[in-house]
Amino acid sequence: MLRPSCYWLLTRLSMTALLGSCQGNGNTSAQATEPGLSMPSDTTQWVGKGEQRLHVQAYHSSTRTARPTLVVVLHGDAPFRPPEYQYTLARQVAAAYPNVVAVGLLRPGYTDPQGYRSAGLRGEATGDNYTPEVVDAVAAALTELRQRYHAGRLVVAGHSGGAAITANVLARYPNHIDAALLASCPCDVPRWRQHMQQLDDGGAIWETSVRSLSPLALADSVDVTRPITLLVGTADSVAPPRFSRAYWQALHQRRSPARLVQLPGEGHEIFLSATVRREIGVLLTGR
Repeated sequence: MLRPSCYWLLTRLSMTALLGSCQGNGNTSAQATEPGLSMPSDTTQWVGKGEQRLHVQAYHSSTRTARPTLVVVLHGDAPFRPPEYQYTLARQVAAAYPNVVAVGLLRPGYTDPQGYRSAGLRGEATGDNYTPEVVDAVAAALTELRQRYHAGRLVVAGHSGGAAITANVLARYPNHIDAALLASCPCDVPRWRQHMQQLDDGGAIWETSVRSLSPLALADSVDVTRPITLLVGTADSVAPPRFSRAYWQALHQRRSPARLVQLPGEGHEIFLSATVRREIGVLLTGR
């Protein structure tokens, strides 16, 4: 049975805009002909132990050195169906750029369509899964993956809730990530949850107290020398541009070179777009 909040969103807002945030990512089938989708993943399927054991799928560029760049991809909250579009983007990035190991990471508490499950608490997919424990588990996974693949640099790309977690890692672990792409970010978590409650006609589920960390509240702890790109669609009704803009402004007040890229007319589901792949390429090459 659908939660009332997601049912209301699917019936009252654009199906195209919300399908991915409530069900994974609606662009997966549309990307079936993109390069790299036939690339097999390597045999690495897990990082971490115990409560921090997370599932990953890793893909390699056809040409790479002994010190490749590691790209780690985090999916959004995906309330309706198991997420897999993080693997799709990882395959695409590995196919598009040389000297890359690209890893799709299954967030703590989530199960993917193949039945793999990462340890931890998934929560209700209402912005309640960005807790210190989740952020710490993701940060530990990044460290292990960097060591495993002898990576020279680490770029993290996160969508929606995955973007919030990435931003929180940037704040709590300033030296872990060399560059980051935050797509469709609910970067001001308390105000974003208020926004979602308004969309949900005052749904009580959004009044539940959460322990999530909010990127905007932690912005002062981010290493402002790290390249950060925020991407958001101007028609995103789930995480409207004002939340990305507020975080970008907080970074700029500290002289960060962070970039805010707004995509005219685009909604929430931009993560498998050519623009995201191109912006990841910019972070890979610095051009």
